[in-house]
Amino acid sequence: MKTRFALLTLAISIFALNGYSQTSDAEADAVVTLLGVQKKEAVSKLVPVSGKDSIAFWKIYAEYQAMNKSHAKERIRLYEGTVQAYSSMNPKLADSLASRFFINRMEQEKNLEIYYGKIKAATNSVIAFEFYQAETYLLTQIRANIMRQIPTYGQLVAAAQNK
Repeated sequence: MKTRFALLTLAISIFALNGYSQTSDAEADAVVTLLGVQKKEAVSKLVPVSGKDSIAFWKIYAEYQAMNKSHAKERIRLYEGTVQAYSSMNPKLADSLASRFFINRMEQEKNLEIYYGKIKAATNSVIAFEFYQAETYLLTQIRANIMRQIPTYGQLVAAAQNK
């Protein structure tokens, strides 16, 4: 039940992200910080650690979140840029957006793998795997919630043609 509550809270925060158009650096920092706090709460429910493993895990997790902050801010900018690009979409712009999303996702996945290794070395493989599963689950939920709020370019074009 607590995990569901944490995930619901996280989802609500994602919906709040939709209200940001032209997010400033300070606003992006605030959104990423809020999401980070809520994500940590959800991870605490999904990765049960105790004792010395808990100390090591949360220290490394804090490093992981700090490392990913720039990627999260870039993702916010990418989502905003995507919506803004709809009015002037062309092949070059579409390719540029896709490339930037690929790079962002690959960097995020690379960090996930690096921190999986750090957590495994500091605790054990089971805790590291739970971390991997929790992060993958939460990132998938976050992406899905955001994408539900942003119509695809094809949906937008079809809606305009149906008017």
